[in-house]
Order: sequence, then structure tokens, then C-alpha cells
Amino acid sequence: MKVIAITPFRKMDYLTSLLIEGLDEMGIEIIASDGGNGVKRVYSDSEIISHSKSADYILVFWGKGPDERWPRSSSLRHPKYYLLDTINRPDRTAYIDGSEWTSTGHPEIFEIVPSPFDSNKKLIKQAAEAALDPTRYKGEPWINQKMFDYCRWYFKRECYPEDKKAGIIPLSFGCFNRDFINQESTLKKDIDIFCCFGQSYTGLRHQIINYCQSLKNKGLNVILSSHVGHEEYLNLIRRSSISISAWGGGNCCNREWEVIANKSCCFVQKHMIEITNKPQDGIHWVEYETMDEFDKKINFYLNNREFCDKIGTDGFLFALENHTSISRAKTMINFMRSDAI
Repeated sequence: MKVIAITPFRKMDYLTSLLIEGLDEMGIEIIASDGGNGVKRVYSDSEIISHSKSADYILVFWGKGPDERWPRSSSLRHPKYYLLDTINRPDRTAYIDGSEWTSTGHPEIFEIVPSPFDSNKKLIKQAAEAALDPTRYKGEPWINQKMFDYCRWYFKRECYPEDKKAGIIPLSFGCFNRDFINQESTLKKDIDIFCCFGQSYTGLRHQIINYCQSLKNKGLNVILSSHVGHEEYLNLIRRSSISISAWGGGNCCNREWEVIANKSCCFVQKHMIEITNKPQDGIHWVEYETMDEFDKKINFYLNNREFCDKIGTDGFLFALENHTSISRAKTMINFMRSDAI
């Protein structure tokens, strides 16, 4: 099988990188437009157009392009969407939208305002509002209407139930191969709680940081910061009975998949988006929707560590079976195959 991949230019996009890794593992020939994101070989425009005649699918990946904060330069630009005009195979073309707040990744017009939680920090207005009102996570323009009209398939990382009804196909984050490294190691669970998120103003992160600080003050071994190298970060997860994730820039976070891949009991803020073959609450991870629910569940699991161990192990096995990069790539390819029959 051969696919054309119109990929972002250098700047890493998690969903693009995940799918490129999975497609490569499937043995699919990838004719990519730009480097980065795990792409092993880059092809010229003329080569892409030539290969497109015999390609099975044309995959067009979302990429963060220039806006007011990211000036147009040689180091950042939109993917080569113009190639679609010459390729002209909409019946075999899929758009993979990895954006979060809007179809561009950031509001078209934004305003910098004080953080609702930290007066010393400034946020994009939409991020500040979303911290208090989850409906603000779905900003306008929500989908790339031009791609939705042109492409036969529109996959989206942040796919809400109403989006699915409109014909958008959910394709969430998953686990990279690197997330599963050193699984043979048997690190002692000497950390009670690890707050594995980075910045602390989206989802319920700010409230959870304050809550976990109070537990730390009572003598529990709690790690509140993840600002370490990636290998040490994964080791902190493996050493933790409970690792906590919360919504990121969108209604999910890549870190929940890093946790579930490393045998820690993952506490995850309940999603509003669609996740195919979603891990089950209380079996593969633990969901919380409010701080009251978080309080009840964290106390239960801290007092019943055997359940933490079991969820950590069962979550890992479930992720290994259903949520790897090759699983995500197969989900996408199999959907297109069945839909094209």
C-alpha cells in the first residue's frame, strides 16, 4: 500500500507523529511532503504529484501555520495544501485534524488577558474562558470547512458527539512506541501521586495542584511538577501509584496515554469528546468530572493500593492491545477501506 502524506513542516504535531509511526509499522509506503513528525523521507512536489496517480490514499494532515503569534517564516508555514488542486482525487482523500480549540489550533482573533487562576500569568482569552467554562474549548472556526467539503473523510482528534453525527470521524491520541520502553524494569512504587501535567491552567489542573499540595503537606509523597527529561518523566510515572492527567489545550491530553502505557493508575478528567474503544472507568483508568468526585476517588484508591496496581496493569495491557500508534493507523486505514467498498 502507498499513501501520499501532506505533512506539517517541521513543527511537531502529536497526532501526525503518532499516525506516521503507525503507518510505517504497517509497512505502508509513505510519500511525504515535509520532514519532522517521524517522516523518514521527503519528496518534491513533482514526485508527490507523480506518485499520487497510483497512491491508495491521500492523507492531508493539519499543521499549525503562521498567525499573529507565529510570523510567517522559513521555519513555520502551513502544509502544502495547494498540492490537492493538482492531485485532484477527493474520493481518496482524508483530512486528519489534530487541532484543539479551533480548526487552526488557535483563535483567528485573540486577546491576551490575565489568567483566572494566576494573576502573574497572561493567557489567550479563549484559554482563560475555557478554564472556567468547558464549552469554550470548542472555538470557532471549529472545523476546516473547505477540507470537510473536499475530502471524502474528515478525521478529528477533538471529535464531540455532535461532530460525529455530522460525519466527522473520531481519531484520538494514543501511545507512542517510546511510551512503552523499559517495561521489563520493576521500579518500586515509592511515589503516592504524580501530577504529570505541565502548565497548570487548563481543565481542573489548577484545582488539583492545590488539592495535591494539601496531601503533600500531610506527609504523602506527591510530585507536583513534571519539568524533567522524558526518560525521567516516564520513570516518575512508573514509580507512582497514581498519576493524574487533566485536559490540555483541548478536551484531552497526550499525557494520559503516557501514564496508561507505564502501569500507573491513571486518573483522567472525563472527556466530552469521542474516543474509539475508550478505556473503562475503574478498570483501565479512573475518571473524575468534578473536584468532589476527584476527592472521593483519590481517597478511596489511596486507601486501596491493590486496586491501583490492578488498574495500572490492566490499563497497560488494554493500551498495548488497542491504543498504540499502529492501532490508530489501522483504525484510520480500515475505516477508509470499509467505507470505500
